[in-house]
Amino acid sequence: MLVKNEKENHNNTDKNEKDKKSLSEEEAEEIKEFHFHVYFFQDNEQNRASALALREKIFELIKKGFFHPVPLDTYNDAPRGPHSIGSYEVWCPKEHFSRVYSWFSLHHGVHSVLIHPLTNNEVLDHSDRAAWLGKPVPLDLSKLSKNLGHIPLQYPELGLGYSAPQ
Repeated sequence: MLVKNEKENHNNTDKNEKDKKSLSEEEAEEIKEFHFHVYFFQDNEQNRASALALREKIFELIKKGFFHPVPLDTYNDAPRGPHSIGSYEVWCPKEHFSRVYSWFSLHHGVHSVLIHPLTNNEVLDHSDRAAWLGKPVPLDLSKLSKNLGHIPLQYPELGLGYSAPQ
């Protein structure tokens, strides 16, 4: 009986490998990097201070090794790109998505957070493929590209997301 089960397991493994190989390129696609955009009212000092305190907490958690997102060094004190109010961006590889998403879900407070994948279609990434924590903030999608011609690689030196070894 044990031999039969081992044989069945081996056959199932072979079948799974064949199934993987028969997937089309589209079916095999996987999103490997995300942005979390945190929004604040740049002219409301209390709201701005709260958002920047949240950002500092992210830096503290990174230093402690809790998770591995990468906040940009700068933040936007005015509308920029598609973002209609103050904001900052946090890059997140798929390897840490669950923990980063969980943390933002519990700690975003009064701030809206746009979560979107990074693919070659910025318009879809910021609209149909996006999710929000808190109330959605209007975006100006005309500032974005429908086809970058490539998937944007961010922080390849970390070896995560699209830059992870395969």
